[in-house]
Amino acid sequence: MNKLVLAIAVLAFLPALINAQIDTNTVVYSWKLDEYYSSRIRVDVDTALDNFQNQNSVFSNYISVSTPGNYGAPLQSNVFTERGLNDEFLFINPFYPFMQQFTGTRYFNTRKPFTRISYFRGGSSQNKEEILDAFHSQNLTKTLNVGLRYITVGSMGQYRFQRVKNNSFNFFSSLNGSLYSYHLSFNFNKIVADENGGILNDSLITDTTFSITKDIPTLFGGTDNPPRHEPDVYTEVRNLNLFAVQEIAFRGKRSRPDSAVATKKFHLFYPKLIYIFRLNRNTRLFNDKDPAVGLNNGLYPAILYNNELTGDSLKHWQLINSARLQFQGRKSNRYFVDYNYEMSEYSVGIPSGGLLDTLVVPGISGPKRLDNSFISSGFNTIFVNHIELGLFGRYYLTGYRSTDFKVSGELRLFTGKPGRQSSLIFKAQNELRSPDFLHTRYVSNNFVWTNNFSQTTINTLSINLTVSSKKFDIQGDYVLLHNFIYFNEQAVPEQFHRGLSILSIWASKRFDFWKITSNSKVVYQKTDNHNIIGLPAFAFSNSSYVKLPVNFRATEGKLLLMLGFDMFYNSSYFADAYMPSLTTFYRQTEKQLGNYPYFDAFLNVQLKRLRFFLKYEHVNTGWPKSKNYFSIPHYPRNERNLKFGLSWTFYD
Repeated sequence: MNKLVLAIAVLAFLPALINAQIDTNTVVYSWKLDEYYSSRIRVDVDTALDNFQNQNSVFSNYISVSTPGNYGAPLQSNVFTERGLNDEFLFINPFYPFMQQFTGTRYFNTRKPFTRISYFRGGSSQNKEEILDAFHSQNLTKTLNVGLRYITVGSMGQYRFQRVKNNSFNFFSSLNGSLYSYHLSFNFNKIVADENGGILNDSLITDTTFSITKDIPTLFGGTDNPPRHEPDVYTEVRNLNLFAVQEIAFRGKRSRPDSAVATKKFHLFYPKLIYIFRLNRNTRLFNDKDPAVGLNNGLYPAILYNNELTGDSLKHWQLINSARLQFQGRKSNRYFVDYNYEMSEYSVGIPSGGLLDTLVVPGISGPKRLDNSFISSGFNTIFVNHIELGLFGRYYLTGYRSTDFKVSGELRLFTGKPGRQSSLIFKAQNELRSPDFLHTRYVSNNFVWTNNFSQTTINTLSINLTVSSKKFDIQGDYVLLHNFIYFNEQAVPEQFHRGLSILSIWASKRFDFWKITSNSKVVYQKTDNHNIIGLPAFAFSNSSYVKLPVNFRATEGKLLLMLGFDMFYNSSYFADAYMPSLTTFYRQTEKQLGNYPYFDAFLNVQLKRLRFFLKYEHVNTGWPKSKNYFSIPHYPRNERNLKFGLSWTFYD
């Protein structure tokens, strides 16, 4: 069903008469759980007009990225500290920014049912991009909340066989009782993405002009006669993740004040018993109808099992049970200790062409079961209302990750009122981590490897200064790695046994003058070995706009206009290449990319609870004349494109 029609149908079932704008600060309260699931972090409800035009997570969550170009396609941040180093299912990691996961679930407490319907569209009938995002949350009682979010994406792409279909569903619930409370998050994601292998020659972009970008030949083809769409190469990813944390609090009963007794009972800490359940199940399918095309063009190193068809399948599930004892105090004061047991399994499948029976890979011939047990403990306290200290430790007792550990500490100095605080934060972390299983054992129709890698040591030092009154933020990170694992120029895992350091400094500043606002972010990075990790030295983004409020005296209505532009830039560097059969990025040192600015012009409009934007992406296509708008070798970014979107929020 057309997503616009679906959006209209959803709206038809919502109340038609809505009163005046309601202050979300008092109606809706939202939070996330911290990375240890021991405390809540308040988050703002998305009802603002600022940055509304950036609904693409590529531009809203990152300063600079490497991407094949189309929305929903795999991506990798060009800022090292934004990359996930602990994501265990390697070959779906590049899809995580477009998936709903329990680690990013927001929980709500609402005085009135809260609903938000958003619809976004861009492009012509040949390269259409549509997104429908439906969200609803409401309290069934004062302490019990339930909600759901459904996102469906259909993006055809500007180039041949670049289509992506993405459907994700999130159900969440929370109960905040004095004795028993819980948080629950259930998520399902399905992504089907074409793989075109990139254009045949970069000069088709830089030195040639095509009136229709879909006429540019790509490495992989297929059949595309609407409504029939059958790519020769595509990737399908399915993810199901479930999270539940349940708490029983043993609070002391407070005695009512007695006129004859002046003293009060005061409990500094009270104990809580907590059970945490986490389940993650992943499936990745890679299909190639003619693997000889990739082999003959030098993309694949070999065809190992089936010369006629590639149908690699990779499955993984992980289940973690945790039992925790936590002592909870006022504000953020807390201490916890827990025991955790983890079970996981990997399995591969390859349609045999006769070769599978003769080639046996040690350790991969059947499903591989991995078990781990570990303990962890955390401590957090606030001194004199201006100093916060947090410590965390984890140690693996048995299993595949036996002797792995992680120790981290954070010292935060802060002052000011909530919402306008200034803070200075020091962080330090030391981690010893076994290689992810897929780094050590993997088999497919194009790749096979068995590696005996050593544990990786990760040391991190970080300092952050935030001055809310000046709308200024600066952070420095120093990362020292030993035995770092990366994908080399042959797209296979390799371990660098010497030390490797990365220095990163980023700053953000907001300027307000009259009705003009400018938000800037800049990152400087330096690594001592560009052959192992390729990073741009500089990355920069800016969003500048003018706000124009319009008042209608006759109706006492108010309209807010926002007219401006976004700009993204990173310096030139040897960007990672992309391997479709692994859905991963790997090193290349043949061609430098970058040193190209991207400009978007936009108009945002807000009328009560209705927000609307009109945006012209990559408006500078063709300038500079080099037209070197690649962030991955052979994968050009999208050319100029007109998009619009609207979001309607309801409180009823």
